[in-house]
Amino acid sequence: MKIVQLNRRDFLKSSAFAGGGLALGLSGFTKLAEAGTGKSLPPYLRIAPDGGIYLGVPSAEMGQGTHTTLAMLLAEELEVEMSQIHHIETLHHPDFKHPTFREWTNSAANFQMTGGSVSIRAWHLPFRKLGATARELLRRAASQKWNVPLVECRAANGRITHSGNGRSIGYGELVGSASRLTPDIDSKLKAPEQFRLLGKPVPRWDTREKVKGTAVFGTDVDLPGMLYGTVKHCVVCGEKLTGVDDTKAKAVPGVIAIIPLEDQAVVVADSTWAAMQGAKELTLHTSGGHKDLSDENIIQQFRSDLAKSGVPVAHRGDPATVMDKAIRVMELEYEAPMQAHAAMEPLCATASVTPEGCEVWAPTQSSDFAMYMAMGVTKLPPEKIKIHTTYLGGGFGRKVENDFITAPLVASMKSGKPVKITWTREEDTRHDFYRPPFLIHMQFSLDVHGMPHGLKTKLVGPAVSRRWRMPPPWLEENGYDWIVTIGMFDGYNLPNRTPDLSKAYAIPNLQVDFVPSDIQVPTGAWRSVGTSYNTFALESGLDEVAHAGGRDPFELRKKLLAHNPRALAVLDRSAELSGWGKPPEGRFQGMSYTDYLETYQVQVVEVSVSKRGKITVHKITCVVDCGQVFNSHIAKQQLEGGILFGLTAALKGEINVQKGQIVQSNYDDYPMLKLKDTPEIIVHLIENHEPPGGLGEAGTPLIGPAVANAVFAATGKRVRRLPIKRNDLV
Repeated sequence: MKIVQLNRRDFLKSSAFAGGGLALGLSGFTKLAEAGTGKSLPPYLRIAPDGGIYLGVPSAEMGQGTHTTLAMLLAEELEVEMSQIHHIETLHHPDFKHPTFREWTNSAANFQMTGGSVSIRAWHLPFRKLGATARELLRRAASQKWNVPLVECRAANGRITHSGNGRSIGYGELVGSASRLTPDIDSKLKAPEQFRLLGKPVPRWDTREKVKGTAVFGTDVDLPGMLYGTVKHCVVCGEKLTGVDDTKAKAVPGVIAIIPLEDQAVVVADSTWAAMQGAKELTLHTSGGHKDLSDENIIQQFRSDLAKSGVPVAHRGDPATVMDKAIRVMELEYEAPMQAHAAMEPLCATASVTPEGCEVWAPTQSSDFAMYMAMGVTKLPPEKIKIHTTYLGGGFGRKVENDFITAPLVASMKSGKPVKITWTREEDTRHDFYRPPFLIHMQFSLDVHGMPHGLKTKLVGPAVSRRWRMPPPWLEENGYDWIVTIGMFDGYNLPNRTPDLSKAYAIPNLQVDFVPSDIQVPTGAWRSVGTSYNTFALESGLDEVAHAGGRDPFELRKKLLAHNPRALAVLDRSAELSGWGKPPEGRFQGMSYTDYLETYQVQVVEVSVSKRGKITVHKITCVVDCGQVFNSHIAKQQLEGGILFGLTAALKGEINVQKGQIVQSNYDDYPMLKLKDTPEIIVHLIENHEPPGGLGEAGTPLIGPAVANAVFAATGKRVRRLPIKRNDLV
């Protein structure tokens, strides 16, 4: 990696980067661009003549605090305060390649995307390097201006001070001369003990504009002369639109046009309200579809496919022989339903297509995928397409998809004006790309000491990646879809590679197979994806093994993880902080563990269960080793948010299908956890200087099995299907 100077021709079409000053970008970063191409990535940093700092970042801000943390990383090395950063925006560039996704996929299928909790893991060092390089350029400029040794020029608070006589000069006054210098590729980074910002609970940079209402989310985009619209989909999965009766819709005041697409009709109007009223009056004529599809059909299909041979995901030892000779074999089966994303911000996007080109404003997790969608609809080359990534009011994997961008593109092409399309909550819920349902069958063999010495697992469910059609098929290079298999002895989350089980549970004989069983309901990425249900099965299963062998669940895991010191540390600390084994009267405890995304974590819950089966979660203790922590406040927020997201799924969330239609439609029948039901959450970070792990998804997978295990402690009844229902406990 090296830092390069950027001139005006290198600037993207962004007002934030207009104007003079010192502009730096990244080039030659081998995981981002092929060596020797001479191409640079977007300008990440501009220091204006007035000292204002403008920052372009590669990742979307969807509430996870990425913009703040990336800015902190740069500000730490640049020696400025967060208040001196005037503007941060997500930039899209055709040459951008995400380093971590390239490493994960081990292929040429690289793209700009925010997901998988990789933003900070991928970019913490480049952003520190960028800040350090700019700092050294400014120090050198001051040294030359004053004709003094460089060692006498100190950077602090956006100024360079001469140690000899105390004179100082602001960064803005130096950017002209600094921009004429060649960046030093060896700019020294600070040692952790020198940090002023990193590791501290720095307030989020975007709080002020979000509180004031000046932050621009997808629904906030407002362009001169724009039109508005919404969509109405065919209601049965797989249905196609054959015609539209739009007489009543066109009679609604403000409705301008009705545009039929393959599986939906687009209503264009002079206001969003008029468009939504018009959509209510539409009658869609359809054909095809899977009208016989139901939950019952899906689970029957899974049970039938369970008999099939699966594709190997992980293997060691000789599990078949061990099972045959075992003193005891425990056969367990777990089910997980479909889940919706239910982001606070419904799907929306704005497009403006003109003879000169195309611009899209969208709350998207993948600006590259948005560009591909725009290329497909408009037939324009990428250089004529500009993607603006707005703030996201939640994404959770749904906004990796870009189906919601088609309608505004088509509407703009037909109307000749910018068009913003906003989905209703009902359309968002019923036409999601749901977390796939899964059936997980497990066989544990126990030795004479009650320890598991063999495990055979079959994962039965849809292969999400098959729908994406990315050449090469990087998600299935080993014959299985790692998105839906992670969390079940998946080689420490190293897809498409020989599994590395060195840090996993030390079960000596292991076999995990995946049986693809595709269904007629769209499925996709969901916060932690496969880990959410695989961890439920694995951690619930180990709890059953512990009780069957007369062992404490903590002690069982400590024995199975004796080779993993970081895992042992979080286990010991969580037992201590939670008061494991000594809950208050009337409460019962359950626990679970994972090392998802290179983040080691234990959650311990305290629950009570009424005679009518009502579960109350009183307290959650979460102990985490996520490596180096850059913003402790945001880190805890991420974990708390992930926990509540997972708790909603464990207690409430379920998407059902009957007669080919999604049953749920809004928050009344797909409820969220309410404030009054929110338990006490204690998050303890074990800080060290290990490389940072992921946090955005890490809190979600553990809470389901921890609650299920606590419910067993309270009632003696095992939960093997989520969400947990009252009827199962009485």
